[in-house]
Amino acid sequence: MNLAGYHITIGNATDVGKVRVHNEDYMAHFDTGIGYCVIVCDGMGGHAAGEVASQNSIISIQQFLQDPKNEDPDIPLVLKNAIEFANYQLKEMVNSNQELKGMGTTCVLALIKDDLLYTAHVGDSRIYLIRNASIKQITKDHSPVQNLVDNGVLTEEEAQLSDKKNEILKAIGVFDKADPTVTETPIEILENDKILLCSDGLTAHVSKELILEIVQSGDDIQKISLKLTEQANEAGGSDNITVQLIHYSGKPGSTKRRSSFRKALVVFIFLLIAGSFSFLIYKNNYLGKEPVKVKDNPGDTLKKLNDSLKLTPISIDKRSQPTKK
Repeated sequence: MNLAGYHITIGNATDVGKVRVHNEDYMAHFDTGIGYCVIVCDGMGGHAAGEVASQNSIISIQQFLQDPKNEDPDIPLVLKNAIEFANYQLKEMVNSNQELKGMGTTCVLALIKDDLLYTAHVGDSRIYLIRNASIKQITKDHSPVQNLVDNGVLTEEEAQLSDKKNEILKAIGVFDKADPTVTETPIEILENDKILLCSDGLTAHVSKELILEIVQSGDDIQKISLKLTEQANEAGGSDNITVQLIHYSGKPGSTKRRSSFRKALVVFIFLLIAGSFSFLIYKNNYLGKEPVKVKDNPGDTLKKLNDSLKLTPISIDKRSQPTKK
């Protein structure tokens, strides 16, 4: 896994929580021909079905994205097709084994190419961007409660207390189409940005303000990932908890490029000031004034020059020149 080539490091952690018997979450990160992919899936369906859904969805997505035939400059379309491929594969599994009926999984996917972030998601697992002292939720839950928030019926705080907050409108393996939300325009990521992918086992108990505080509490993103899961458990641990935290260190040379730009800007400003100063001198001393008259005429000046150099004029007899036929 060529993490260094993408200038990222990844910390991750998963925990069954304090209520569930087994962990139905699944996560992975891997290289592809179009960028580096990080995924979290939150399975559902009870018994082993949730685990089957989350694991097989990631396997299908990885298979699709690593297939050279699917490499395409239209990355949002590739991500959408990858999730739809996983949806098809899961539906086929259910059709061949009715014991798996009702299984499905949420999915959040982040793909990094150069300094651009592409995302795709289905369900209520989330992606956050942490930059400097701020945190922004990039994804929007596919849920009835989120729709009520969007329409101003509920506040975010009231949504957290709703008994319908675990209901979702989209998932892989449940409907004929997964219909993921994909970022059509990638997000430019900056040096020291952090990107958090998580299942709702984290966000059910840890506010985004507390997430920001924990992420800013240190530099070791693996320790931070563990600390986030611990915090969710301390606050109740009612569900499986999974986090993947990406730290983008920035491209080598990016600082140099910024430094070169600053130097070029300084030189430009210096030349602008020097040019303005020179114009002022010209304006004050020459502009609008009569030109200085030369006392000697051009013939006298040339004669004086010839005399000083003691040059002897050379005469050319045109009669000796060859004539054209």
